[in-house]
Amino acid sequence: MSYFKDADHLYQVIGTTLTTALEEEPAMKTKMARSGMIFRFSYHEPEAVITVDCTGGRAEVLPGEAGQALKPDFELFLSGDAAHLFWSGRLNLAAAIARREMVARGSVAKAMKLLPALRPALRHYPEVLRRLGFESMIVAGPSGAGRLARSPLFDRVRRLRSRLVRDVPTLAEVDLSPYRMDIPGPGGPAAPPGGRSSEVVPPGEELELRLEMLRRMLLIRAFEEAVARDFADNRLPTMAVHLSTGQEAVAVGACFAMGEADLMTTTHRGHGHMIARGADVKAMMAELYGRTTGLCRGRGGSLHVTEAAIGAVGANGIVGASTLLGAGTALAQSFMKTGGATVVFMGDGATNQGMFHEGVNLASVWDLPAVFVVENNLYGEFTSVEQHCSARRIVDRAAGYGLEGIRVDGNDVLAVHGAVAGALAGARTDGKPVLIECLTYRWRGHMEGDAQTYRSRDEEAEWRARCPVESFRAVLAEEGTLDDESFETMRREAEAAVDEAVEFARSSPDPDVDAVGESLFSPEPAEVLEGVAAVAAAGEPEEMTCSQAINLALAEEMRLDSGVYLLGEDVSLGGYMGVTVDLVDEFGPDRIRDTPISEYAIVGSSVGAAMMGMRPVAEILFSDFLTCCLDPIVNQAAKLRYMSGGQYSIPLVIRTPGGAGFGMAAQHSQSLEAMLMGVPGLIVAVPSCAADARGLLKTAIRSNNPVLFFEHKLLYTDIGPVPAGEHLVPFGQCDVKRPGRDVTVVALGYMVNVALDAAEELSADGIEVEVVDPRTLAPLDTEGILRSVFRTGRLLTMEEGHLDGGMGAEVLARVAETAPRALKSPPARIASMRTPHPYNMKLEYHMTPKKEWIVEKVRRMFGE
Repeated sequence: MSYFKDADHLYQVIGTTLTTALEEEPAMKTKMARSGMIFRFSYHEPEAVITVDCTGGRAEVLPGEAGQALKPDFELFLSGDAAHLFWSGRLNLAAAIARREMVARGSVAKAMKLLPALRPALRHYPEVLRRLGFESMIVAGPSGAGRLARSPLFDRVRRLRSRLVRDVPTLAEVDLSPYRMDIPGPGGPAAPPGGRSSEVVPPGEELELRLEMLRRMLLIRAFEEAVARDFADNRLPTMAVHLSTGQEAVAVGACFAMGEADLMTTTHRGHGHMIARGADVKAMMAELYGRTTGLCRGRGGSLHVTEAAIGAVGANGIVGASTLLGAGTALAQSFMKTGGATVVFMGDGATNQGMFHEGVNLASVWDLPAVFVVENNLYGEFTSVEQHCSARRIVDRAAGYGLEGIRVDGNDVLAVHGAVAGALAGARTDGKPVLIECLTYRWRGHMEGDAQTYRSRDEEAEWRARCPVESFRAVLAEEGTLDDESFETMRREAEAAVDEAVEFARSSPDPDVDAVGESLFSPEPAEVLEGVAAVAAAGEPEEMTCSQAINLALAEEMRLDSGVYLLGEDVSLGGYMGVTVDLVDEFGPDRIRDTPISEYAIVGSSVGAAMMGMRPVAEILFSDFLTCCLDPIVNQAAKLRYMSGGQYSIPLVIRTPGGAGFGMAAQHSQSLEAMLMGVPGLIVAVPSCAADARGLLKTAIRSNNPVLFFEHKLLYTDIGPVPAGEHLVPFGQCDVKRPGRDVTVVALGYMVNVALDAAEELSADGIEVEVVDPRTLAPLDTEGILRSVFRTGRLLTMEEGHLDGGMGAEVLARVAETAPRALKSPPARIASMRTPHPYNMKLEYHMTPKKEWIVEKVRRMFGE
């Protein structure tokens, strides 16, 4: 039976409620009038229409035909029953929208901002029902008559509570050290790359420049020959060394074209680039030996050797990753107006990676000052370029992105130098990226120990005869600027410098094993470590949606720090969920950046920009799409600081909506928080309410470390009080959303609301549930969870992700491992069923956690 008998009945009740609220709630009327919008509520069962005209500085309720002629900016379609439950405060708005019980059209994002303005009307609804003589329609709340009726469990729970005596441990008895995620502080981020000019910028006088080029090529050759010998003698502590012998002209030609303000990103074959740019050869050799005196303190090794002081943004073991990082550093250079550009080194094989295409396209679309230098040494690992690239000339790929493409002899150092110098000059002035293909050859295999059966000895001999060092020596000799004696002196000096570096490396100590975890996280400012509690003097909390709270946090932090910028698909229009609407009006398109549909580029460029000191907030349209950019998250953001021995900071936030409830099937409905909580170097935050959404996001943006920020789609319309003034929620501190003494329910994200509803129902059984919200999965507040379990003696976890390997598994394992005596009964877990999310909404609802599952599990703990 419907709550409303007919349209007149609905108009009488809802129309009177809205009119009364507008008359008696000035703040509500003002907010509605300021919107300048026309709202329409279209009902079925019964058929009715109510229009609210907020144009012309007013807010007028027009039932039925009175407002039909107006064209609404926003229209909400719903049943009369849903409307009644909404005004009674008993309808979960997000779930109703997700289940299509309410359908919105028009300016949804802007309308969502006004939802909290309607809240005062909910207070008037029962009064209106009484005044109109419809008291029977009043819906009892959680504290109504339903709670007073004791269930059969009530007395049993009370008896169990009184007679059970436990030998409960104390927190002091529990070893929590294996679970601590130590984030140092207080402190600031690492200095951005660059800044050491005297050893980096090559000499300006032409003759001196050429001689120094030859010296540097000889130094690279001597270094790599020593590495090859030591590897063959089993002196190096690795099975993976990639040498660039034969490619010295590319490294020196390109790096000697760079200026003080320029940066570079390089690859797993990066020794030559590092030495050409001026890296400390002794510390570099020590790094290959894994010593504490190494450039990266023994954390990076050959594949990842780097030195931030020379403007190197990490050698990288992931083929193609340099393109993404380089796009990010070039973006930062452009934004910060440093006057510099980025040289991005890569091999021919990298041009087949999606990272390459996304990075180059982004640089082209945004006019970023980047020069992409492809070292085409004819082989991608063991496969010839003819077999792995359909374009016979890699340079031809530049045209597909509107870039200038240049092809040069990569064994001619002067040709490389001229091409890169010209490209850099253009990039610095007009921001136009350039792609340069350098034809060269690596004399040795893909890595040391490679049998090189994939190429002929004749081919090797042919390219060795075109040795870049000897070729350049011949050029200088023909010019009369270099004789044999001078050349031999240079060669001996290079070898002596390398011998000294080898001796230094061998005599240097290994890192202290107790320091193995150092440099994983950057030091954090005090407000990130400790949070900032809201001050009562700042004003009363304001009711707002989670969507508004996130928008507010972004705006506040962008006003505070000009280095904060937002990027993602359609973010200037609000994004798919409308969360970022209107931000572009205040901050402009440079700081609210719409991107191509390129998850690799969005996150990978953000990592590079963060290394430069920017604070990107990257939005990934759906959390399912994190699988399209896992490398820049897992292998770059999480590891670059550690692999560099603490040389870089990665102040990066990745925001993404997740979760089911919208009927969007298996690739748009997943909850992947637990998948990433075990990756060292990442912080994972999952808010459950508007206050935490704002407080956690502000903390995340101020953090000097990479933060994954998961926003459940059903929470965007959830309304709650948000403290006025400054308010930051610290990482690693759970929050007791509802105190209780019988059962601890650890719930994550949107499931916190579900758990709170279940707790109210269970209170009728005499069972008082304590609902604990972790708020962050990494770090996870094990101590806070244990404190609750010590009080209640029972534990249940609830998450929307899948059961296997989830948050619940980790929580239960920690409790069972550290304090099994604290439990009165076996713990339990609730999660989604082991199936992808179905499109059919009945099936989806069936397989996702709900209130009834908690109620049933908890009652079983008490013997029902």
